[in-house]
Amino acid sequence: MKIGEFSNLFGLAPETVRYYVNKGLLVPVSKNERYEFDSVDVDDMRLLLKLKSFRFSLSEIHRIMSLRRLSNFDSRKELMDYIDILNHQKKNMLLEKKEIDSIINAIKNEIASATGKHNSVEKRKYGVPLVFLQYLACPKCQGELKISNCNIEKDHILSGELTCTCGFKAEIKNGILIGDSGKISKYDWPDLERNCYRLMNPTLVSYMHKAYHWMLEKLRQKNIKGKVVLEDFINNYCFCQMNFELMDKDALYIITDKYPEIVAVYKGLIDKLSLEHNIIYIASASHMLPLKFGCVDLYIDLDSANEYSLYNNGYSTEALKNYFNKDSSALGLFFSFKPKSSSFAELHKQFPEAWEKSYDISYFRQHLRKTWRQILAEEAIGKVTDSTQEEIAYSYHIPGEVGVDVYHVEGFLTERMSK
Repeated sequence: MKIGEFSNLFGLAPETVRYYVNKGLLVPVSKNERYEFDSVDVDDMRLLLKLKSFRFSLSEIHRIMSLRRLSNFDSRKELMDYIDILNHQKKNMLLEKKEIDSIINAIKNEIASATGKHNSVEKRKYGVPLVFLQYLACPKCQGELKISNCNIEKDHILSGELTCTCGFKAEIKNGILIGDSGKISKYDWPDLERNCYRLMNPTLVSYMHKAYHWMLEKLRQKNIKGKVVLEDFINNYCFCQMNFELMDKDALYIITDKYPEIVAVYKGLIDKLSLEHNIIYIASASHMLPLKFGCVDLYIDLDSANEYSLYNNGYSTEALKNYFNKDSSALGLFFSFKPKSSSFAELHKQFPEAWEKSYDISYFRQHLRKTWRQILAEEAIGKVTDSTQEEIAYSYHIPGEVGVDVYHVEGFLTERMSK
């Protein structure tokens, strides 16, 4: 029979059959530069497939088939050789089965552990820590906020209402201070499924973790005991959530985003850690945070500058500048594209409102020098050279065009807006 008929008989591609012929596993007759397969070749293929199912390598299969071709296993010695080979493979498979069983049990334990972590319930209810009341103020007039109808457990406010004589109102609901979300772009959306994490390019993940280590090392060198630390724009990523257990529990932390549902997601994740840290969660537009001007000592910028510039002409410090003081510092990560690159063009297709300087590292470095008194450290972490169709985070980037940089600055220079 021809190679096509022979291939169909075993459900194989003709290329696979040719490969076996080239390896000497099949030895059909060749006529006019075409292979002719007979009953012997059929028997050989059946044996080959059987031995493959026994997990023998092709070289081992070739050896066994050579034994059969030389003796047809009529000789006791060759037959015993074949049986010895089978027993040796059986022993290997039993060892592999033992290893696989051990791995399966380990996976079962990991599933149980992960399921327990997912289903775990925080040991206590967390809300607005009472210690934060001294930092609250009306974002419109900086007047005192009156708190009423409070539900307080231990030292946390779980629910309540906040009002100012100027007419500003906010509420505390499920432990989250909810203010004015401001104008939200039609191109923006809350990433409730955290696809920016789950479907991120592996190389980018590695660079981000390298950036985490860099930022944590700088953080360890700072004395933030009793200081106010702010992280905003957590819709994409949240540095504090990933690293709280390594951060000073005696600092005061503010976690904010314009989307209440996003703040609730991260609050739920952090609450399960049962931390001793004082953390206030605020859902509000960045320029409308109900905080006293100048209260922030350290700003964590993990993609915040990038995200803000997708919908505004400027970086996130433009929205937050009222809350910094002359001694404030910042630690951040900035993603960049080459100017006029294909990635930048694709970015503007997905985010038509994006600022022309949104991912421009050269311009961002100039911005840092105009906004902060001192550049303490800067480092280029690397460039992402690969991309996949499944990638959601930075799906608009072209391989080789995305850079990851980190920075550490102090001494805020921009004059704050008047009250």
